[in-house]
Amino acid sequence: MDRPELTSTLPSDEFLAWYWLKEELVGFCQKKSLPCAGNKADIEAVIVAHLAHLNALPKRAPRRAKGEMPNVFSKEDLIGKGWSCNVALGAFFRKHLGNDFRFNKAMRDFIHNGEGKTLGQAMACYQESVRPDRPQSVIAPSLEYNRHTRDFFAANPNATRAMAIAAWWEKRKKRKT
Repeated sequence: MDRPELTSTLPSDEFLAWYWLKEELVGFCQKKSLPCAGNKADIEAVIVAHLAHLNALPKRAPRRAKGEMPNVFSKEDLIGKGWSCNVALGAFFRKHLGNDFRFNKAMRDFIHNGEGKTLGQAMACYQESVRPDRPQSVIAPSLEYNRHTRDFFAANPNATRAMAIAAWWEKRKKRKT
């Protein structure tokens, strides 16, 4: 069966059986004057409610308040309430941890929930999270492409990025299993 077109007449269970790009979901919401803010799961919930002809749309989780952050960072600085993983903080970590530093899930969680802890503790958290012998973290269900890529390279260690992308586009044409 070919992937159906996303229309208002598509049954919600059929909608959920297929892979959709966030851009496709946002475009559909914009055409139907539906809210399209939030992450992919938020937008999918809005579309499911619309397709199921529910009068009430799902509530989005409140956004975190942004906190004041210093202009210059040190390892002794305490993480404040509402700190974000911004460019300046990323530059600080790259200076101390190397150019390969990225805000991975462990680091994002530490910054978002680490009020009162030091940036030095955050650096130790990051170093622990990227240890080669550390078990792989769970990828959120909404990050379907990321899960596909990890699984594809695990099954095909000599594959190229182009091969992984081509396999993703083929997978998107099929129902979820």
